Amino acid sequence: MKPSNQLYDLIVSLTPEEEKNFNTLSSLQQGDKNYLKLFNYIKQMDAYDEDLVKEHFKKETFIKHLASEKNQLLHHILRSLRLQRQETIASANIDERIKNIRILFSKSLYKQSRKQLSIVKKMAYDHELFYSILEIIELEKLLIDMEAHFGEINYKTIDELIDEENSIFNKIENYAAYEVLMAKLTGISAKLMIARNKEDIDDVTRVMNETKKVTGGKTLSAKARILSLYTIGLSSRLQNDIENMYEAFTEMVVELENKPELISEVPKYYIAAHGFIIRYFAIKKQYNDGFKMIDKLKSLSLNEMFKATDLQISIFTHSYITEMLLYAYIGQHDKAKNIIPIVIKGLDKHESKINNEDLVRIYHTITMVYFGVDEYSKALHWINRIINTNYDELRQDTIRISKLMNLIIHFELGNEDLLPYIFKSTVRFISNQEKQYKFESVFLDYFKKIALSKRDSKQKETYIKFKDELQKVFSDKYEKNALEFFNFYAWLDSKIHNITFADAIKIRKQNMY
Repeated sequence: MKPSNQLYDLIVSLTPEEEKNFNTLSSLQQGDKNYLKLFNYIKQMDAYDEDLVKEHFKKETFIKHLASEKNQLLHHILRSLRLQRQETIASANIDERIKNIRILFSKSLYKQSRKQLSIVKKMAYDHELFYSILEIIELEKLLIDMEAHFGEINYKTIDELIDEENSIFNKIENYAAYEVLMAKLTGISAKLMIARNKEDIDDVTRVMNETKKVTGGKTLSAKARILSLYTIGLSSRLQNDIENMYEAFTEMVVELENKPELISEVPKYYIAAHGFIIRYFAIKKQYNDGFKMIDKLKSLSLNEMFKATDLQISIFTHSYITEMLLYAYIGQHDKAKNIIPIVIKGLDKHESKINNEDLVRIYHTITMVYFGVDEYSKALHWINRIINTNYDELRQDTIRISKLMNLIIHFELGNEDLLPYIFKSTVRFISNQEKQYKFESVFLDYFKKIALSKRDSKQKETYIKFKDELQKVFSDKYEKNALEFFNFYAWLDSKIHNITFADAIKIRKQNMY
């Protein structure tokens, strides 16, 4: 059996700070530390090769029981990460404090237990860690019983604790209902970024109504309120109601920042909310506000609360995608292009850890940027990453538009021999989709006339008719949503007026539609 790469993957994922903490903790241990030798050798490998490890340490006694040494190394790394987590994550800190209270309790040190219990309970309530509160209440019940035997004054009666417990159960049930709602909306959002027809709207509305039946539209905790606002924002985004989207996400950010201890409980929602707000600024052409929000989002990466790798990745994807999009919306693709090396560097480091939904967004955004600076070969490379990968039901709206963009890119490259084959393949793909859009039918019809008819003398006239037909189709608000993924108007304007795609966007008075 091939040796697992899991230990190697963990080692190379450590941040400089995490590695420093591991080495500091290891230095406290006396004697020869074989696991540290193993760590230092493995971390400099480009890829894990156990044969090379055995060859390098062939003179060492410990290599005879390498599996045991690897397990010990894993234990020490995870221990150092746990200790670091206790310092930065409230839930981990509280869990550790509860363990300490149990130790004091087992020593019959009830006064000390009571003092620590009061402190940790307040912390748990501040962070709305409901399951920790339930565990603390159970300890408190036992403590009341012990205190009674010693004639101590009870802080609460058992009945009061049971009432408190029931209140927490209600809050858990209420919060769980919003978690279920969030999961359903996220499932819809993973398939499409924005509603493309009435059926999509109905799907979102049905999910929202199901939750209202369970919760009565009430939130019983600040965390539930935060989640409720996020779902309102996300559902509004799916329905292209950008004003309600902005209002919900802005209110959510303000509430979290007024109670910052909760940010550590829902950090990814906090990060994502900024991304949605930036998109609102882009659509509303409030570009300065958008760039300020991007700077704020990037600054979170320096905050201790957001040091975890998954949060760093989330900040990376949301900030750089929206920054490139913002530049693309105003026709400054050259500035967006300057960001691409940073994005590629991030992909080299984290691509295997980025979810496919975000990868599709990144690939699509890079494609748009390269298209905007007329570097069509590079645009083709990135669009192929989307259309040559089977993402099943994921981001079908982006994938469908990418199929059309692929035709445009090959057309710009002058790949006349390939175009007929690619066109037929695209028509077949679109016709096999369950949902059909009039916009796609119009695009394919006119693209065939432009790219495959060879009637150059009438091509400008065809472009103008093409644009007129699109304007008719895009009078439908659902069809018009296709413009979120590619500025078809600007492309046609560039052909009609013989200007660059970026200049066409600028001439359209920075109007993305």
